[in-house]
Amino acid sequence: MSTAMQTAEQSSDLEQRLSRARAALGAAERSAARWGGRIDRTALRPAQTPTPSEPDGADDGLGARLPVPGPLSSLFPRSSLRAGSSVAIEGAATTSLLLSLAVAAAGEDEWCAIAGLPHLGLRSALDAGLDPCRLALAPAGGDQHPQVLSALADGVGVLVLGPDLELAPALWRSLLGRARTADTLVLAAAPPGRADLTLRSTTRGWAGLGAGSGRLRRRRLAVTAEGRGIAGHREVEVLLPEVSGMIAQDPQGRADFAPRGMHLLQREREAG
Repeated sequence: MSTAMQTAEQSSDLEQRLSRARAALGAAERSAARWGGRIDRTALRPAQTPTPSEPDGADDGLGARLPVPGPLSSLFPRSSLRAGSSVAIEGAATTSLLLSLAVAAAGEDEWCAIAGLPHLGLRSALDAGLDPCRLALAPAGGDQHPQVLSALADGVGVLVLGPDLELAPALWRSLLGRARTADTLVLAAAPPGRADLTLRSTTRGWAGLGAGSGRLRRRRLAVTAEGRGIAGHREVEVLLPEVSGMIAQDPQGRADFAPRGMHLLQREREAG
């Protein structure tokens, strides 16, 4: 028998075995779902070839891809996040960035758990776009918080860790390991260790004060990203609008945005 025929038969046999394995896993998932269980399908996903725009080996292509907010899409490799990966967020407007990323990644199917944001209520989460029927709010501290966080990393699709958590480096590493196994996306504010990607935001200006009076209505942010799959760093400017606090595209005209402190300096000059 020729080598080509042997290779074809081996390939056919492999496909048949993989098909039977998927069918068995599907039956197991349906059985586990009745008890609230969850089974990781990552091992049966075919490997994908990295896109030419990404460095070889920068993103292994395994696992599902999760959407990100449109205005931030240029920051991420392949304009998405890999399930089971981690993102650290530092700088200004941390809570707004955490919630915006969580809303996009959770979509209409995934559960989201939030810990370390004690002042975030269900109303605020609803305004941000999260479904309260698929949302778990965990306390920031307590003797059992490592066990609680570990259980959440095992059982939800998106885990948000706010700045009020006191995470030890060992616990952070443990959570990342659990998240990779369970395909859980971890979004953390200034974690005590490295993450796959790091976003840093800086306030560039505010709108709404007029000539020194009025209300702050919108903020312009510069957000940079660095980490796996990114050569150097990437940057984008976005807005945090007054409605819902979600991220929007930065407008072309910026005349209504003033750098921080400009209005105060103007009033001091007029008074002088």
